[in-house]
Amino acid sequence: MINKEIKAVVLAAGKSKRMKSNHSKVVHEILGEKIINFLLDSLIEAGVDEHNIIIVCGENIEEIRSSVKKEVNYAIQKEQLGTCHALLSAKEFIKDYMGDLIVTVGDNPYINSCELEKLISNHKKKGSECTFISAVFPGVPPPYGRVLRNEKNEVIDVIEEIDATEEQLKIREVNSSIYIFNNRIVFPLLYGIGNKNEKEEYYLTDIIKILKRKNFSVDAVIADDYFISIGINNRWELQQAQERFNRENLKKLSIENGVTILQPETVCIEYNVSIGRDTIIYPSTYIGSGTKIGKDCKIGPFVYLKNVEIEDNEKVSFEKREG
Repeated sequence: MINKEIKAVVLAAGKSKRMKSNHSKVVHEILGEKIINFLLDSLIEAGVDEHNIIIVCGENIEEIRSSVKKEVNYAIQKEQLGTCHALLSAKEFIKDYMGDLIVTVGDNPYINSCELEKLISNHKKKGSECTFISAVFPGVPPPYGRVLRNEKNEVIDVIEEIDATEEQLKIREVNSSIYIFNNRIVFPLLYGIGNKNEKEEYYLTDIIKILKRKNFSVDAVIADDYFISIGINNRWELQQAQERFNRENLKKLSIENGVTILQPETVCIEYNVSIGRDTIIYPSTYIGSGTKIGKDCKIGPFVYLKNVEIEDNEKVSFEKREG
């Protein structure tokens, strides 16, 4: 159900330095789908109206605009001066907004609607001024901000890894950069955030400390799966995401569609592919988006298909077809 009372700002102005790419990291693909569209789909599934979503872009705005499938709004961050500065770049859309505002990053395909719904529900139930999703890693976390709590287990701050002490670095609960704010309270306070830190950036996480100092309520909802917090910052993380989503996609095709997939670790099937029941997919096969495969087919080994149609009972092996 669409919730007209919630807006969302997606921060996507990064320059992809660690991705070693001339393209925005949010337009790189996982199984044929742009990274940013995973997030937008989850926001909309969680009830956010697409017309209430604002994407903050940099010089990559046209590239992102051409990749996004939804009717969203765009704002431009002219300089990359930190996450708070990025949010303030969307001020024309949110400065007078009195409702709840979700703020998140555009390079995280793991954010799902269930976690977002849990975030929204917890925020409304407790009436907090700020609620964010945190994640507890089983081992050493990635270089993300650590969640600081007091003796009552209340959130008191988030400290970025580069600014953390050795003791704080031992904390395994991290900030996922997925927030929901009472915008009426939070937006005016953003202008009080400074840049006295190692990177001299305006961190959005500093809003937590400011809110606590003013006796406002801040809460963290721990994600069911710590993967919820992982963004795509380099090619290896992109490959890990591809593997994870591919396994889920193959499992769904196998269980729900009645497709046999032999040696699935060697098979990749993108989204927007249909395969009929009793079809067998042999090893070393790649099936790209736009492909339609009928029933009782035998596909592979060593086959690449994309945007083509295979009729019922066909056999395709050692072949490349692309429509």
